Amino acid sequence: MGILLLTGIFTLPEISLPVFYNSGYFSTNEDVGLFKNIEIDFFQNLFGILIIIGGVLVGYSKEKIEDEYISSLRLRSVFWSLMVTYSIILILFLTLFGILFFTAMIIIIFLPLILYIFRFNYLLLKK
Repeated sequence: MGILLLTGIFTLPEISLPVFYNSGYFSTNEDVGLFKNIEIDFFQNLFGILIIIGGVLVGYSKEKIEDEYISSLRLRSVFWSLMVTYSIILILFLTLFGILFFTAMIIIIFLPLILYIFRFNYLLLKK
């Protein structure tokens, strides 16, 4: 659904909410400053919040048998996911520029948690 929203195939309704700070970077016709009421696409924020909460619940839930081996798998998975994520970020710093870079950085926010979940479950099933 997030990819469909990024492509602009369809849009969700905007909601007028108070925000802490509006920089005016993406829209110039609105008030700039602290504590402004602006129309935002809250559903993108809601999807991000749900991805993070769901990922944390899935990634850090206890296994039936939680022993030293599971702890070492978790540690290796976290290290691996961070190394892969920062390698991708390094490549993106050298190859992407402009608004595409900004969009990629927003997507990269979720990558360590998602890679951790996949890597941990892969190592657990490989056992």
